[in-house]
Amino acid sequence: MSQDRYDSEVTPSNREQTLGEFMREVWSGRVFVFGGLMIGLVLAFVMMSSAVPHFRAEMILAPASPMNMAASPVNYAGGALEQNSEVMSFTRFEVSFKGVPPAALLLRDPEITDGLARDKAFSFSRPEQGWSAEKLAEYIARRVEVDPVGETSLRALRYLHPDKEFAALFLQRLHNITDGLIRHGIRREVNERITYLNKAIAENMNPEHRRALTALLMEQERLKMLVSIDQPYAASIVVPASVSVKARWPDGSLIYSGFAFVGALIGFVVFSARGVCREDIFAVFPGGKVKQQEWFFPESGNNNEKPSFAAGRRPLTGKKRDQDPDEDSDLPSEAAE
Repeated sequence: MSQDRYDSEVTPSNREQTLGEFMREVWSGRVFVFGGLMIGLVLAFVMMSSAVPHFRAEMILAPASPMNMAASPVNYAGGALEQNSEVMSFTRFEVSFKGVPPAALLLRDPEITDGLARDKAFSFSRPEQGWSAEKLAEYIARRVEVDPVGETSLRALRYLHPDKEFAALFLQRLHNITDGLIRHGIRREVNERITYLNKAIAENMNPEHRRALTALLMEQERLKMLVSIDQPYAASIVVPASVSVKARWPDGSLIYSGFAFVGALIGFVVFSARGVCREDIFAVFPGGKVKQQEWFFPESGNNNEKPSFAAGRRPLTGKKRDQDPDEDSDLPSEAAE
């Protein structure tokens, strides 16, 4: 097959593009790619300049064990519940600190409201106004993260804020209020059980039943003593709140690389769209040679023209090529002379 045939045939649209052809296409659009990359870097610089640095406060918590500090040898019907009380109380803490009751108590603290008023992502943005218990609960659920520490039962509470001191203070107050609410709820439940058991013992004359009810009453009295002690009941602090030395947001390396990549990608897309919209259609031939589609006459002597895509023109050329007779059927023909 001669070179003239390559010069006249268009590469099929379903042919897969090789890596070399793709790299040549990227290199041909290097001006657009580089321009998009520079625009991305400029936008990243603007974002980094206007962003307010946020520092991360972290606190390590563990399940509190007030039941083990005064374990009783009595084995009653609820012994299985006592064995799992630490895990249940800690799980209750993980769920409760995102609720509305802790948020409502936090809003009563002027230091908390002042710190929330200073929380903003960019220098030109306005902080959140009109805080309510529901809005603060959503804020805590979104901003305070709970992550496991390895394969242990420990949990890490993390919070980002522009003010280092407030970030640590917020985690400390959140822990104290949530644990206090859980202790208060347990104390209320225990008092109700004690009242019921005292009434049941007074009304029951069966010695065996009175003995069992008395054992339950002793356990509830012990539990009441534990929840009345001023110490963590559901979650104990293993590592107090500490703040990172450097700002954790925004991440400069991630933002610059991300914006640069997206900008370069957009530049290449613009270059590709510009090539598709050009008026003339080009074909890629072996060796990377690109030529405009031309007219030709086959060896059979048929002077019918091959359809042209070049701006609707239908010129005739005297160029011929080597062609099998069977291939003439693919060319549109007109009535023979």
